[in-house]
Parts: sequence; structure tokens; C-alpha cells
Amino acid sequence: MRAAAGTILMIACLALGLGMAPPGAGAQGQALRGWLSDEQCARIRATSGVYTGTNPDCAKKCVAKGVKVVLIATDQKEVLNIANPEAAKKNIGDYVEVTGNIDQKTKTLHIDSLKMLTRGRATYSPPQSKK
Repeated sequence: MRAAAGTILMIACLALGLGMAPPGAGAQGQALRGWLSDEQCARIRATSGVYTGTNPDCAKKCVAKGVKVVLIATDQKEVLNIANPEAAKKNIGDYVEVTGNIDQKTKTLHIDSLKMLTRGRATYSPPQSKK
């Protein structure tokens, strides 16, 4: 009987300890795959339900002009702001795997590591003007 009480006490302590984890602890070290892009193009496409890569040349130009860097998380169907854009700038337009912390409230990702999976390429062209 005494051993059972000790086991129950130990389980209760573990449960309380897990419940006291810091906010956002469940999101630490999360791995995601997606396209790095500029916020402007990514948000326009996401509004239409499209969560694919954008034109890398266009995205690089927009980022150079000061538009924010984002990750288009294809599986999660969301666009995440990048808290530390310097970690992603050389891979704008590429399909990457990142590991980092996500603040779900602000939809912001802090990149801890980044691995390039597929080099970006133009996936669409602008509409042709009518004559």
C-alpha cells in the first residue's frame, strides 16, 4: 500500500511540474518546412488560399527595399513573421527547413537553424497585358 501511495505522489509531482512549464515551451525547437518570402507577396497569396513559393527574384527585391521576411509554412497553411531576418536573408525564395521558437500569439518565428532544401525558382509570371 505504501509503494502505491509513493507512486501516486510521484506521478502527481510530475504532473504539477509539467503544468508549470514556461509559456510557449511547447513551441520550442519546432521544425517547419516552407518558403522564405517577402511579406507583401506571401500575404496576398495566402489571402487567396495559396501557400506556395513566390517568385524569388521579386521577393529578394522587395526584401532589399525593406519589406519583412516571412516563412510560408506550407503544411500549416500560415505565414509566419521572422523575428531574426538576418538568419534567413540569403535564402529568400528557397524552400527550407527551419527549427526555432514560434510565438503563436504574434505568429512570429525565431530561427535557430535553417537548412536549404530546394533552391527557389519563378513559379508564376505576371499576367500578360491585353492588346
